[in-house]
Amino acid sequence: MSKTAIIIGAGPAGLTAAYELLTRTDIKPIIIEKSNDIGGISKTIVHNGNRIDIGGHRFFSKSDVVMQWWQNILPLQGAESKDDILKNIQYQNKKTSVKLSVNGPDPEKVDQVMLIRKRLSRIFFLKKFFNYPITLSKETIINLGFFRIIKIGVSYIWVRIFKVKKIESLEDFFISRFGTELYKTFFKDYTQKVWGVPCNEIEADWGAQRIKELSVSRTIAHAIKSIFKKEDSIEQKKNRYQPD
Repeated sequence: MSKTAIIIGAGPAGLTAAYELLTRTDIKPIIIEKSNDIGGISKTIVHNGNRIDIGGHRFFSKSDVVMQWWQNILPLQGAESKDDILKNIQYQNKKTSVKLSVNGPDPEKVDQVMLIRKRLSRIFFLKKFFNYPITLSKETIINLGFFRIIKIGVSYIWVRIFKVKKIESLEDFFISRFGTELYKTFFKDYTQKVWGVPCNEIEADWGAQRIKELSVSRTIAHAIKSIFKKEDSIEQKKNRYQPD
């Protein structure tokens, strides 16, 4: 008697699960997808001849098994794409390209290729751009201003001394880890806009799962380490916190 597995969603996770079942077991996977497309938020659509990604998501993992699995499906880029070349011309041949894979496919000739891109995520706040995740840099300090930096520092020291006793919501979790001022500055409004729910209505366990690697002390340590050595591997294993 054959077995059947019902998989909800034809995104990367659903497609991977179905592929693994097909290649490793005798279970027949059936994927149920609400839209007419596959790929989920990682898919690329074509509009007026232009390829557009849904969302600003990138793929990297600290797991060698996961990275190798995907590279077997999509080999790493081995030649410059059109936008790589145009960017190099724009910046007058300064070193802007990433390290390409030896004997990898040419993205201008084949579609089954994983593009290698330098990561740049930013938050537009106070009419200025901040690195995301927030980094302790000269730009961050200048953008926040001296008085806000002092308030953030005092608020953080306060919660380190007088710890939050009852952590029942995500708001409590953020405040207990970062202090009230930093929570109000970066986490409160952003989280509500993304999830559509106020932080005080989200369970604290969510924070522990999503940002368990992020803390003020680790941010400071990362800032010091980055002065001496940059992380340039596609796996980004040395980055303790990685956004989606």
